[in-house]
Parts: sequence; structure tokens; C-alpha cells
Amino acid sequence: MELNSIFAEGSDRTLALFASELYGAALDLIDSPSPASMASVLSWFLHLLHRYRENVRQEPGCVFWRLAAQYSDVAANLSQPAPAENQSFEHLPQMLASLPWVTDFLLRLARAADLAPGQQQDQLASFSPMLGRRLLRRAERTRDGAFLNQSLRIQRGLENRLRQVWLLVQFRDADPSAVDLYASAHCSLFPAFQPSLSSARVEQEIYRLESSAQAFELPQVAECFESPEWMAHYALLHFMPPDPPMWAPQATEQYDRLLHGRVARWYTYPFLYKLAPMEFVATVLRLGRPLFYERAVAHALLEYVLLQPVAFDPSRLGHYLDTVRGMDFQFQMFFEGFLLRQAYYPRLKEPRGWCEYLDALQRLHRGEVPLPELHPFRREFLRARGLSGMEELLCRLSGAQSSLQ
Repeated sequence: MELNSIFAEGSDRTLALFASELYGAALDLIDSPSPASMASVLSWFLHLLHRYRENVRQEPGCVFWRLAAQYSDVAANLSQPAPAENQSFEHLPQMLASLPWVTDFLLRLARAADLAPGQQQDQLASFSPMLGRRLLRRAERTRDGAFLNQSLRIQRGLENRLRQVWLLVQFRDADPSAVDLYASAHCSLFPAFQPSLSSARVEQEIYRLESSAQAFELPQVAECFESPEWMAHYALLHFMPPDPPMWAPQATEQYDRLLHGRVARWYTYPFLYKLAPMEFVATVLRLGRPLFYERAVAHALLEYVLLQPVAFDPSRLGHYLDTVRGMDFQFQMFFEGFLLRQAYYPRLKEPRGWCEYLDALQRLHRGEVPLPELHPFRREFLRARGLSGMEELLCRLSGAQSSLQ
């Protein structure tokens, strides 16, 4: 009731609505405890938290904390890198700092932290772990910084509990396999077009896609389809929202939110999150290698195939076309990430190769698809497989007649 009263008096009507819905959901949970009422409370709390965080994101303390947290994470992983052959690249921090978008990031951090010009150029560009920890401690002592720090911890807990509640419902009357769970999640995410889907159909498509990937000399992608259970489990863990029914997309911005969430979750952040460029850098450096984009490609391909052909109300044609276009872009983006990894992996024995890869990676996830520097590599990759372009690749792999523009 207290949260409801606080936000009801504020100027943001969306926050007031979320708080009211959360209050109503809490009353329902008290009156009629069930997985559905618990999921409703968790979901409204999550969206209220996210909305409030978005409202205060431009406050000085919030800006400082976000930049300091990103800097500290990158600096910690640059100090003991595991890239390539676990080599220690002495000049990698300075080379990274020289990239225009990183230079801009450091300038914004210097202003937010009120650093002197000398500190700004010399210390920040070195990505000192000690400086990173010091800046982050300063940021966490601000009211807004402390809130952001705690809100992300709370969000992870809410999303984990939402997954647990969704699984509880799935296991209530049966003992489903990973493929069964994936089929249920897929139907919940696209109820207008796939109200039901058998696990047999999912397995059949996975095995067919394995053969198709092998035929087009994509062994890394084909390997992902060798085990339907593995593919389903990986997709559930990394690409499905914490509560699929609550994420069913209806409009373009909701497809964008779903894709951003999948990328964020895959890169080890919460699902209801949009990554900043430096957060891509931090994850890759923490892992010591680029992510295995063939796994994201495999799931994007499976999802695309399962959505065609389907029967639906003709009045939903526009919605269906938006869905297929969204899935088309998802495949293209992840396949471009796969090509980027293939093209740059041999170069990661040198620090310049890492800088070029990280620069291209953040542009890819800002929507720069296709990447211009990959044009020769992409053209030769497709030509060797008798393909004229990415659209033909998707059509031939999926068995569709054509993809939609």
C-alpha cells in the first residue's frame, strides 16, 4: 500500500499504474495464493522497478554509477586478460581507449566523476583496476548509485523467481522434458500463431535443421542440433524470457525489447535490460573469447522455422508479418555475429585484432547489419556454398519459400 500511495502522488502515470497493479496483484496473492498470482506480483514489481530506474537514469548519481560500473568491469578484466592464448597485451588498454566511442565514454566518465584533465587522460585511458574500484565505491556512496546497484541485484532475484514459478506450473501435473518445456515456452511467447506445439514437431525440425546445416557446410551450427534436449535446454536458459506469457510481443517496440533481452541474458545480464557498448566488451574480456554465435544462430533458425507455416486469423496478418520480420532480423544479426567471430578469431593473437573485433561487435548490436568490413569475407563465405546472399541462406536453411522484407 505504501508504494501505491507514493507513486499515485507522482507525475508519472505509468509508474502510478504499475504501482496500482502491483498492489492489486498483492491482494490477489493474499486472497488466492497460486503460481499465477505469485507470477503477477513478481512481474508487476519487476516492471515497476525497471520503469523507475529508467525515470532516474539521467540523474547525475545514476549516470556516474553506470559509467563507473562499466569502467570497473572492463578494467578488472583487462588487467588479467584471457584472450587468444592467454597473452598479456601490454598496449591493449591504450589501444582500446583510442577507439572514438571509448574515448567518448571516458570523457563522459571524467565529467561524471569530476576528474581533473590530467587524471582524465592518463589514468582513465590506462583502465587501471584500482582506479575503477575507487570510482565505483564513490558512485555507490551516492543515493542514486546505491539505488541502481541494489536494483540490479533485486532484478536478478525477481527474474530468477519468475523462472522458478513458471517451471513450477509446467511440472505441476507432469514431468516434462527440456523439449516439452521449450515447446510450451514458444507457444506462450507466440500464442496468436502457435497456441499448441508438440515436442515431436520440435524434435523433427531440429533434426531436419541439423541435416540442412550440414548440407550447407555449417558444422558449428549443425552440432547445435545434434541433441534436441541440449538445444531446448540452451534456448530456455539463454533466450527465453523469465515468464514467456508476459513477454508475448504485439508491436515493433516489444520485438525490440525481446531481442535486447535475449542478447542481455546471453551476455550474462538480466533479461529486462539493454546492454551498453562497454558491457559487451566486459563480457567478452571476462570470458576471454567471443561468444559462440552459432548457438544463437541455431535458436534463431529453429524459432523462424517453427513460426512457418502456421494458421491464424486473417485480421492478424500485420502482426504475423511483424513477427516474421523480427525473426528474420534476429537470424541476420546473429549470423553476422557468427561471421564476425569466424573472420576475427585468427586475429585475436594480436591486440589490434581484439580492438577491431570489439569495435565491430558493439556496432553490430547497435543495429549495423550487415557490417561493411565483413563484406569480402561474407561474399566469399556465401559464394563457396553456392549462395547469393543472406536472404537465400535463410530460405534454403529453413525450407521457406522466401523471407519477408
